[in-house]
Amino acid sequence: MSGLNGFRFKAHPSLAAAKATRVQRPEPVDIAHYFNQNLKVIVMNLYYAEGDQQVGPVGKAELQSLIRAKKLNARTLVWQSGMENWQELGAFIRSQTGKGEQATSPAAPVKQAHCSECGLRFAEDEMIRFQESRICAACKPLFVQKIKEGVPVAGALNYAGFWIRFGAIAIDAFILWIATFLLFIPLGILMPTSEDNPFVFLSFMPLFIIGQYAIPAVYDIWFVGKYGATPGKMACKLKVVVEDGSQVTYLRALGRHFAKWISSIILAIGFIMAAFDDQKRTLHDRICETRVVRN
Repeated sequence: MSGLNGFRFKAHPSLAAAKATRVQRPEPVDIAHYFNQNLKVIVMNLYYAEGDQQVGPVGKAELQSLIRAKKLNARTLVWQSGMENWQELGAFIRSQTGKGEQATSPAAPVKQAHCSECGLRFAEDEMIRFQESRICAACKPLFVQKIKEGVPVAGALNYAGFWIRFGAIAIDAFILWIATFLLFIPLGILMPTSEDNPFVFLSFMPLFIIGQYAIPAVYDIWFVGKYGATPGKMACKLKVVVEDGSQVTYLRALGRHFAKWISSIILAIGFIMAAFDDQKRTLHDRICETRVVRN
């Protein structure tokens, strides 16, 4: 029987006989997990069955690619030199794992993670990290190309642009205007007056001034610290996060609110910066290491 390029596998056991005699049993849940977890103890090179043909030999890297592409699964028959007969890939990997455990001394468990592109598990020290995502070496070139082309990638933050943020600020400003109006109008009506001293109302001015700064501060800090967004941002489906995508704390929300004053007093240039920054950051975002993303 011939394989790829007409090569004849004379020394191989009968593939047809192996297919006819193998026992039907459920496929393991995740063959890729077994393979990647025990990559170092698996001996190559392997031949595998593709229909009625024998293909190979293939090395570890090629086998890994075939598993990732779902061209091979736990039920695929494989063979290598030294084996008496063909064996299912899942059983072969488990048998190789057992040999590796006997041949090597116990080692500390390696921390693993799923690749956000292919979904397979790898040791974390063999992967690159992008924000909250981890990418294996095989997927790295494609992942980098996606980023360069602006294609959304798993785990990447979708930064909110200048105009959508401007709309959120406008909504918040309208809400604060309503709140201030409902609070200060009754106070103005109830404010004592005196014909002898027409300036008695000035004694209430500190209260008005404090209210004008305290209401926006409480509004901004409480909503951002608790929900990650003010009502205006919620309406525009935006959220304030830390640069790694995690939740903003109340303390950071406090600092960010007062950093907005700096963005404002320089003729709002701190806000306009978001239109030209690659991550759409304002000055106060840079100061507090925050990002505004689409939720």
